[in-house]
Amino acid sequence: FETAPTMGYYSAMDEKIYSGTAAKQIDRLAIEEHDYIGFSLMKKAGESAFSRIRAEVGDGRSQALRMLVLCGSGNNGGDGYVLARCGLQAGWRVEVIAYGAPATRDASTAAEQYADAGGTRLAAEHLNGRQHFDVIVDALLGVGINGKPREPHAAAIKAANSLPGFKVAIDVPSGIDADTGHAHQPNFGADLTVTFIVRKLGLMTGPARNSVGKLVLYDLDIDPAIVGKVPACARLMTRPVLPQRPADSHKGSYGHVVIVGGDNGMLGAVLLAGEAALRCGSGKVHIMSTDAHLDKPALFSPELMSAVVENIKTDLLENADALLLGPGLGLNSWGRQAFETVLHCDQPLVVDADALQLLARTEYKSLNQQWVLTPHPGEAAKLLNCTAAEIQSDRLRAAQAIAKKYLCVCVLKGAGTLIADPAGNTSLCDLGNPGMATAGMGDVLSGMIASFAGQGLTMLQAAEAGVWLHAYTADYIVRQTAPASLIAGDIARHLPITLAEPSVPGKS
Repeated sequence: FETAPTMGYYSAMDEKIYSGTAAKQIDRLAIEEHDYIGFSLMKKAGESAFSRIRAEVGDGRSQALRMLVLCGSGNNGGDGYVLARCGLQAGWRVEVIAYGAPATRDASTAAEQYADAGGTRLAAEHLNGRQHFDVIVDALLGVGINGKPREPHAAAIKAANSLPGFKVAIDVPSGIDADTGHAHQPNFGADLTVTFIVRKLGLMTGPARNSVGKLVLYDLDIDPAIVGKVPACARLMTRPVLPQRPADSHKGSYGHVVIVGGDNGMLGAVLLAGEAALRCGSGKVHIMSTDAHLDKPALFSPELMSAVVENIKTDLLENADALLLGPGLGLNSWGRQAFETVLHCDQPLVVDADALQLLARTEYKSLNQQWVLTPHPGEAAKLLNCTAAEIQSDRLRAAQAIAKKYLCVCVLKGAGTLIADPAGNTSLCDLGNPGMATAGMGDVLSGMIASFAGQGLTMLQAAEAGVWLHAYTADYIVRQTAPASLIAGDIARHLPITLAEPSVPGKS
């Protein structure tokens, strides 16, 4: 799994993300209502995929590369036959194993052209784990999967996964739900997925991210006006544009953030959030914690002020520009009292960590129309009274359900973080890496979001800015270090560098 998946961006329509079902609808519209020729699209898809494979693995060796293509009976298999023909014509040694005769006219045409080029089709029993191939291509099921793969496809997926070699999925890895990101078992584990027409949500979030590898998009030159006839389910986050600072500004111009949490033994959580808020530009940051922690934040960072949580709203809370509740809060009586006090404030509010668990136990009332909830899948499950597995099986639906239930902006963290608002508008961050799976990362993120909210961004803008910069900074760090060595404090310490970058490095 590549830590920062590379997309091929080829059109103006690519900021939108679609379900797999919507992608099929776009394909149908193009062919049935706009005179696109199905086989021409198939030919372009297979040829584009082979070109990308060739670029990835190279073929300047003394011996021709050996490629195995697993073809199903549908149009995904047709893409595979086109790709296989391209391999033959490039001088590669190509083997195709067919799982059923081509069932569509276009797939039949592709198979015939492959045969005319000298290609042969082998039966499924020819696939075994003792073979060696430089490239293994999955063109079995594609976008049309309905439930977990059945035989003989399941056996083919398992056998292909056991083979050494560079693994490529055509459009969608077999076993992956392109609508949701749910990873059925078994599923094909790709090093590269070449997808077509539009970005598909199921390739960009949740467990599917383990199987997709590097993700490359080719739009097949379909008119954006056709794509625009089908609703997208999300949009891709891009680098936030933050306000410029006037020359005559002062610390009061950039917000006062109050962070509530850090019970005894958990002071580090609020310190991480506080440093992140300062690094994102907050004019003032207060840590409200226990009696034992009064003045200790200044030993970590002299710029942090501190106060003790009281069981009534105070001027400090009421005069804040943004509040953050939850890092290191704990679930005992002190944490519960702090939770009750802060939750009734009117200021823009970010709710994270232990405060989410307390919120899940509370009979919900619409207390604050300006708030962001930042659950990971386990916390999201508590908010919706279900299991984490159910959250991960359809992350889009879960994020939208939380936003609607709590009338909030929901940040559903994880691979392919999703942000949803109560109206169902959803965005996705395609940055981030496995090194972020470490203690304190959520505290840094929540501090960043609170900082941007305190500086006057809307709650949705603050959430998107925080999520994107958090993930981008993590990727920046692991381009120079091992992902396993990444810690939460690294993010805050590198923010001065990544915030200063004028634009995102080009993607290919």
